[in-house]
Amino acid sequence: MRILILGASGFVGSALHAHFAANHEVVGTSRGGHGLAPVDLADTGAVRALVERGFDVVVHTAGVVDLGAAQRDPATAYAANVAPMVPLLDAIDEVGAKLVYLSTDNVFDGTAEHYDESATRAPINVYGETKVAAEDLVLERDRHLIVRLPLVYGRSPLSNKFLARFAASEIEARTDIVCNPLYLPSLAPALEQLTDKSGVVHIVGAETLSRYELMTRVRDHLGAPARVVATDRFSAVQDCPRPLRLVMRSNRHDVVGPDVDSALADLP
Repeated sequence: MRILILGASGFVGSALHAHFAANHEVVGTSRGGHGLAPVDLADTGAVRALVERGFDVVVHTAGVVDLGAAQRDPATAYAANVAPMVPLLDAIDEVGAKLVYLSTDNVFDGTAEHYDESATRAPINVYGETKVAAEDLVLERDRHLIVRLPLVYGRSPLSNKFLARFAASEIEARTDIVCNPLYLPSLAPALEQLTDKSGVVHIVGAETLSRYELMTRVRDHLGAPARVVATDRFSAVQDCPRPLRLVMRSNRHDVVGPDVDSALADLP
């Protein structure tokens, strides 16, 4: 299979690139080089030329993913997350490829007990709004797949942003934000099982816990000196509105990532 990964230097994208390259012909893109194809999604001509090289699947991981940055600069977030979608979809459809678009649990407002794929989307921050807008464009086409993800944690080949924070003396973590976090190395195998689907799927971890619980358990596993400081919506710095309960489930498949203890046992 020929796979194109957009955003292959990022935290999620680089892990997918490393996994798929073992068994498939893979091309990855990055605006910053890293030995990858230097393509900016805003350059529609370059994107079209790349897609026309012939791929079976295009995995879209690129864009603005920092919630605070999106809230501070909505125009840039929309330019990165929404504006490139129609030209990209047009190019993909013309060559008969399939798009796998990675989305987020932030399309929900965090007020329900849990969310399956049919749940009503109601984003409360700019990042979530951009992802809903992009999802809508994908859903206008018939063959493509949207994969909503929770918080993703673990080690990544080119972006160590999750584990790097444990080098700090203190880490603030919310006790009131709850999700079912996904161990990064489990994502690519899950995608391999679900790529034949279309529409929307959720891929999540097996365990529901708060950000504070997750960070404390990872810190303890690493033996890091960082002190994990418990915060909540009253004490945390408010860079944007954040949904509190983002527990996703799937009514379309039974693929689930590992619980946290199993994931940490695998973490080198």
